Amino acid sequence: MATRRVVTGTNAEGKSYFVHDGPTPGTPNRGGPVVINEIWIDNPADPDPTASRDPVDPEVFHRDPPVNGSAIRVVTWPAGFKASDNDPGWHTTDTIDYGVVLSGEMELLVDEGSVVLQPGDVFVQRAVNHAWRVPGDEPCTMAVIMISSPNYQ
Repeated sequence: MATRRVVTGTNAEGKSYFVHDGPTPGTPNRGGPVVINEIWIDNPADPDPTASRDPVDPEVFHRDPPVNGSAIRVVTWPAGFKASDNDPGWHTTDTIDYGVVLSGEMELLVDEGSVVLQPGDVFVQRAVNHAWRVPGDEPCTMAVIMISSPNYQ
């Protein structure tokens, strides 16, 4: 799914303006079937209030956002995707994640159960062991915001 990215900033005169308006810079090639469109990464250790530098590098994928920072991405899993040890399988991130299913269905698996998410459903995931599975015969696309919080480190 192509994702349009609109990013605002403040210019030298203190006026708000659109820094970026167009497609995301690219998709990191992770060697698997999941397509990740990085939208923005906020790194408190490297502030850029004018947003003059694009923090997204399509050549580099970081599973987690910077410490005390955040990342937003749009992720598409292919039909029939099932978590394995390699892509990305069961895992835990030291983040609080907010996600919205945009299309398709996604099964969120946790240690003691699972739930199927449908378009419009929202999840809040709080640094738990989890995995993903696409139960239907169509791809699933979600918008996911990951926040590095001291509450989950």
